[in-house]
Amino acid sequence: MKGRALAVVSLALCAGSACERDAAIESRSVVVYSLRSCPVAESQAFSVVYAAGDFEPTPEEPPIASQWLREVGKTMPLPLGTRAIVVDVSERELGWRGVAEVPSSGPTNVLVWRGSEACRLTRDVERREASGFGVFGRHFLVTGGRALGGDAVPHAFVGDLSTGIIERLAIGPATRRMHPSVTSFRAPSDPPGPERALIAGGSDPDSDFPIASAEVYAPKPGAPSDVGDFEPQRIDLSEPRAEHGAAVLVTGETLLVGGRGPAGPLRTMEVVDPTTRRARTSGVALLAVARVAPTVLRLANGEILVAGGTDATGARVPTLEWFSPDATRAARRPTDLVTGRERGIVPLEAGGALAVVMPEAPAPSDFKTVWVISADGTLEAAAPIAPASISRVRLYPGAEGAPLLWTGQAWMRWHPWRGQFQALVEKIEAPATGPTLEAIANGDTGLALWLEDRDVAGFNVLGFRFAARTRYAALPNTLLADSTSGFAPDRLASLASSPLRFDPARGLTLGAGASAFLTDASFADFDLALEVTASAPVIVLRDELGAELEVGGASCAFAQSALTSLAIARRGPRVDVVVDSAAARACPTDLAPDARISIGLRGPQAPTAGAARALRVTRR
Repeated sequence: MKGRALAVVSLALCAGSACERDAAIESRSVVVYSLRSCPVAESQAFSVVYAAGDFEPTPEEPPIASQWLREVGKTMPLPLGTRAIVVDVSERELGWRGVAEVPSSGPTNVLVWRGSEACRLTRDVERREASGFGVFGRHFLVTGGRALGGDAVPHAFVGDLSTGIIERLAIGPATRRMHPSVTSFRAPSDPPGPERALIAGGSDPDSDFPIASAEVYAPKPGAPSDVGDFEPQRIDLSEPRAEHGAAVLVTGETLLVGGRGPAGPLRTMEVVDPTTRRARTSGVALLAVARVAPTVLRLANGEILVAGGTDATGARVPTLEWFSPDATRAARRPTDLVTGRERGIVPLEAGGALAVVMPEAPAPSDFKTVWVISADGTLEAAAPIAPASISRVRLYPGAEGAPLLWTGQAWMRWHPWRGQFQALVEKIEAPATGPTLEAIANGDTGLALWLEDRDVAGFNVLGFRFAARTRYAALPNTLLADSTSGFAPDRLASLASSPLRFDPARGLTLGAGASAFLTDASFADFDLALEVTASAPVIVLRDELGAELEVGGASCAFAQSALTSLAIARRGPRVDVVVDSAAARACPTDLAPDARISIGLRGPQAPTAGAARALRVTRR
């Protein structure tokens, strides 16, 4: 059963004013879908499409167009080079939003979600326990587990987050599995398009014995929503493994972490290669603490953070462990974080992670429920949420460096500069209810996704869209002029002792090693300029694999001498820097030619802090 296709909109992507006769024009279609549980009445709904890409908006090529949804097939002019769109639909006092990247060919499908409401996808999946649920690209998979309320083996379902379609797979996995991991399984050489998924390990539903194999779900491009099925070949793992953690490394390989083996909790980790379809333990580090059901995160710098889980006695593991981006070694010394009945932990966009802990009952009055794990591994207690107001911890990564939390009683959003959670305010209204089952990160920092148990009716897949941002997001003309808006810190910035401070006269001051990054945006070619108001800060250019080029650091040291201004021009691999008003000089270290770059500021390794204001970034 499908989401409702509301309208087919024809986009004319133009290089010229309003698609003039001599302009270069590329015609593309946009199909807008809504969910039956949160329907749009297309006869009365008005839509606005916001375009973004590696370009700067101009009056001659405005990145916005609008129409009534009932005007099916009407052409809307948008700039040539549009790589992502946000669709905003309004009907009387109600509103819907959707986000999509424009594929290299074919239509762009956009699923719009109603604001202030948790909407369910139309088709339910069979009720089960100990299943695998994961997102890979625009698809998600619900597979495995043990059926509740019957003896039938639960089917596997694949859903498409761009249409709302959920399809039951005709074949499904060859091996019945409880507690498998589900991750993207994309080789670096794979062409753009729908992704494969790796379903690894788990335990047999009858014997509960851990399983030493993995299987691959493969999409079928051209089929409805590109839904495919499982490949017949299995991948042998190095050992049986169930209730483990998993993350995709910067190499595209999947890292399987800990879990339960035949003899109890595991210290081992292994890597599964999407190119060779082989698993290996050679050169892979060991955990300092064996653990079952750990949380495994890939951080902004590519490092792997392992948290939580239980030991051989069933006690909760407090130890946090960090590993290098390729998982070959420990990246820093382990440290302990408080444990509780439930804990959520998500990566922060600028670096490090955010954790929320629900304590055991009865809770001490001074229990610290919110923690920032800084980019250098330091633990900092943030303003707590009262333990009595937390009955669930369901934590999602969030746009603007602001993760979203469901406490079991309310939706709250992290404020990265105030160092505290606050109720959703202003234009963001929250649903009255939230997830009771596991929160699922889905790659979209504006969408909370979860399974909801409806008893005999089965499981619903529900989502709540609380933001609509793309990596091509437009930036204000000037940043760091009167606030830190648009930036997020890599540590707790609200303490009096914080190395990060802001005032309008000096701008953002950064102590040694402290960083703040632009949120929700990455760049191809760009120009950057800023005013230096103390020692020159380091300008960090971080690619999507976590590799950094520090302009003003060791890789481009001459920028340290700036007294009044710094300017950068990135063109492919080359980075040119202008210090004050001197001639441009090229950094001796190149970037990867096609890498998309995140931009941050970092305090210099110097006796005095760095400071800058009036930052401008222009896409080219």
